[in-house]
This record gives sequence, structure tokens and C-alpha cells, in this order.
Amino acid sequence: MPSLVILATADTVLADAWERQLPAGQSALRLAPQNFPSGTAPGFAAVVVLDAAAESSLPSSLARSPTIFVGEPRSLPFEQARLSGRARVYLSYEESTTRLAELLPLVDELAEKQSMVELLTEKARRSEAARPPVRTSGVADVAELWDFVEGAVENLDHRDRLIAECRRASRQMLRASHAVFFLREADGFRADRGTSFFSVDDPIVALLEGHPAVIDGSNWEGPADPVSELAVRNRLALWGARLLVPIHDNGRLLGLIALGVRDDGEPYEESDRTRAVFFARLLRHFLAKSAHLTRLHQMAEQARLGAKYLPSTLVLEPDEGVPRHVPLVVRDLIGQARRTRQVCRIAPATGQPFRASAGLLAETGGVWAFWEEASGEVHDAASRQRNNRRMLLRELALTLSHELGNALVSLATYRHSTPEQPLTPPLIETVKSDITKLEALNRQIGMMHALHESEVALTDLRELAQTIGHSLGVRVEVGPDPVVLPVSRKLLDFALRSLIATVTENRGELGARELSLQVRSTGSGADLTALFSLKGRQLELEGILPEPVEGAVPNQGRMGVFLAREILRLHHGEIHAGPGMEGTEILLSLRQW
Repeated sequence: MPSLVILATADTVLADAWERQLPAGQSALRLAPQNFPSGTAPGFAAVVVLDAAAESSLPSSLARSPTIFVGEPRSLPFEQARLSGRARVYLSYEESTTRLAELLPLVDELAEKQSMVELLTEKARRSEAARPPVRTSGVADVAELWDFVEGAVENLDHRDRLIAECRRASRQMLRASHAVFFLREADGFRADRGTSFFSVDDPIVALLEGHPAVIDGSNWEGPADPVSELAVRNRLALWGARLLVPIHDNGRLLGLIALGVRDDGEPYEESDRTRAVFFARLLRHFLAKSAHLTRLHQMAEQARLGAKYLPSTLVLEPDEGVPRHVPLVVRDLIGQARRTRQVCRIAPATGQPFRASAGLLAETGGVWAFWEEASGEVHDAASRQRNNRRMLLRELALTLSHELGNALVSLATYRHSTPEQPLTPPLIETVKSDITKLEALNRQIGMMHALHESEVALTDLRELAQTIGHSLGVRVEVGPDPVVLPVSRKLLDFALRSLIATVTENRGELGARELSLQVRSTGSGADLTALFSLKGRQLELEGILPEPVEGAVPNQGRMGVFLAREILRLHHGEIHAGPGMEGTEILLSLRQW
């Protein structure tokens, strides 16, 4: 990975000019006294860009890092540094604003090589030194452990408080100056505090997944891989950490604990590393259980809200009795499901306001049931039924008033005629026509009681339409596929004849000329729907075309049209006007009885 570039200058304008020349991805740090309070660890790779005016503020730990010295040529500090070999590259202030990008990659590579040499040298030196004696843990460690377990269990339902408790325990049990937890996310590992982050393809991830062991910055015991060791050393320096403890599960890195130096300044002992491993295992289990408990709390809250706003539910064992709070109709439904071993349902009605279902559980042999109170729906359905009945009576009254009113006018005139003042021949013809209409009205009214008593049979609606069209002089267009539905042929024949005859009569002199009836279908099986389209010029049908407008005087004039609409409703159909290729059409649709 690229070395860290340290910009050692008090001139912010000059530092900005240096920073703009850094390659993409190169990390930079502006020197401040608090950045390196205790020096740097061996193997720390850094390139120092040093302003001659800030040389006195440079920490001694950075003096061995490869340096690019920037100053005023022929000045005393600049020439002294050149004579003593203080730096690798010497630039003037003006040259540093343009040539830094050219020279920095070479010095960066030199810094990496130098850090690897220092790292191997330090490792060889430490391997020869004797290990310090291991101190035994006392009763205080046990008390701290129980205190940590108590706090962790108490905060198990809150992830942030749990991590804070684990941080407190790590500082007490491991005597660490600070602790940072890097927890896995979708694209990498993010610190629980601060802004530190490293991606899943970072070399440290591959190292800890292949070698899941505690890494001690003062005593490297990992694999002999200088590149990985250099990456870890740089991370330790950036995070100010001394000990890295992986949180892993079957070779997959779930997180990382970065522990700072010990409070007493001593190196971490073997017992400390052992406790850190067990601590990481506990943290992994606690985080997993915390996530489970959080989901359980969410589900419990959803169940609480569901019990308040959603239908009631019940799950019973095979021999478990029904609780007493369950409504009587649901108790009866559960018993019926147990007897029939089928799913049973009941809809809300005037006698009982519950919608309920019950059935058997295939897994346990028990019974499930759910129900909801639907008295509002029962009330709304009753209100709709009353409104529909009133609308039906209103339409029937308007139709009868129109049919009877026209005829009664001529009959009333005939009633007031005398031998001295007989009716004229045209008026006598009108009276005869009105009497004929009253006789037809009487026959149509006689059909009303037979609407629900008609026989239903499979009927090819193409053949029915062709028969009606031939008798009424209307052209019929049918497709090649049969349109067979279980319908009442007698009622449907009457409805189509009434509608076509009314349209023909309303067209006046045009009659049935240029009038056509098209038959087609859509859907299949139980969803098969027959469609009729009545096409032609000057179409008019009472209550349908022209379309009724709210607030206008209703145009309900034909008992045949009224009965035709009811017959279509019995066949789950409807009639309306709609746009077509040849202008406005009268469209009819119907399904099986």
C-alpha cells in the first residue's frame, strides 16, 4: 500500500500546493505536535516533505524517514542540510509546487523498502530478547468478568449500549488505553466511533481470515509476509493501536478489535492475548444474540400492534381446548374444522358480525383460526341493499309511468267521446296502438316473476345472435370460435330482441338499415365473457344512449329495456355506451348464469 506522506510546514498555502500534487489514493497528514506524541513503531512507512523553516518542529522519530527538503537555495539551512545529507531530494520553494508529483513515487518506493528493512531488523532483535515473566491474574479479574457479563446481559437489547459496555470491559480487563471496534458492513469494516474504515479487499482482511490470530504490534508472530506485515504496521500506526484481535466465524472475518497501548506502558502478555481471544468470542456471541433479540422485540411490537388493528388469530394444539374469550361462532367453526378436517369459513351477516376462517395445521395436527369483527360491513351492505332496492323501485316506477301515461292519454280521450262527437279515424288508430302496447306491457310484466325460474343450458351465443338478427333484419358478425356459455336462452333471447327492437324503433325511418350486431368473446374457462356490440348511425336507447347526466330528467321509457338490463345483471353482465371504430356503440357483456 502507498506510504503516508507527512507535510511538515506551517505555511498552509504551500501545504495545499503540495497536497494537490499527490497521486490518487495517497494518504497525507499535515504535521502537528499531537500527531506523533510517542513516536512511531518500527516498520512505519512515511515520506516527509519538510519545509526548512519547520525543521525544528519535526519529531525525532520521523528523522529516519526519507525526506524531501524544501527551502531557499544558497540559504544557510538549505546548504547545511545538503552538506550533511539530511534528505534524499532538495527542492526550492518554487520547484516544490510543480516537481513534487514527479519525484514523490521514487521516494515513496524508497520509504517502503526502508520500512521493510527496519521491520525485519526489529523482528530479529526482539526474537533474541527474553520474554517478560507472566503475571498471574487475581480475584479482581474474576470480579471484573462478572461485572462485564452483568452489564452485557443487561444491555443485550440495545446494540450501541452493548458495544459501549464491551469497550468499558476491554479497558478494565485488558488494561487497554482505548479500544475501537470495527464491525462488518456490506462493503467493508467501519469503526463504531470516529470515521475509520477499511474495505473488504484490504490486505489485512485476507491476512486475518487466513491467519485468525491476535496480532501484537510489538512482537510480530504472523506469517513471514513482509507486504502483509507492512500493511498491518501502517494500520496500527494510523489507529494508534498495539493489539489487533479478530472477530471471526469459521474463517470469515466479522470484525476487528483495535486495542491501544496498556495503561501501564508495559507490553501485552500472553494472558492478555488469551483474554482478548475469549473477549472477541463473547463479543461475537453477544452481537449475534443482540441482533436476534432486536428482531424479537420488533416482532413482539408488530404482534402487539397487530392484535390491536389486525384480525384476531389463534393456533391450538390437537387436544387443546378453545379459550373462553373466543366468540361462539368462531368456537363452532373450529369444531367444524376438526370434524370435517377441511378449511371452513363464515361470512358476516345480520345474525352475526364476524368474518372467520379455521383449518387444520399440517405440521402439528392442531387448528388455526382467525376472525375479525365486521359489523360496519354488515351495516354498509344493508344500506347498499336498501339503496339498490329503492333505485330498482324508482326505475320501475318511472318506466311504468312512461308506458302507462302515454296510453292513458288516448284512452281518456276515448272515454270522453260521445255519439254526437265521435273520435276521428287517426285518433282511433292511436287508441288501438296504445291498447296493443298495453297488452305487450302486460305480457312483459308477466315475465318478471319468471326471471329466477328459467332453465339454464349451454348455448352457442353466435347461433342465438344469428337467429335474432335474421328475424329482425339486422346484420350479425361472428367469429370462427364458438362462444358457449350456460345461460337462460329464453331470457337472453327476450333481452336481445327488446334492445334491438327499441333501437330500431328509435331510429325512425332508418329502422334496421345499416345496423349490425357483432359477437365475440374474451377469457377462457370460468372467466369466459361474451361481448355484444350494436353498431350503426343515430343509435338511441333509453337510459343508455345518450348517456345519463347527473341532475337531468331521467329517460326511462321501455319496460323491455328495463327487463333486458335485469336479465344481463342475472348473467353477471352489464350494458353501456362506448366509443367504437364507427362511432358510439352500445356494448353488452355477460358471463355464465
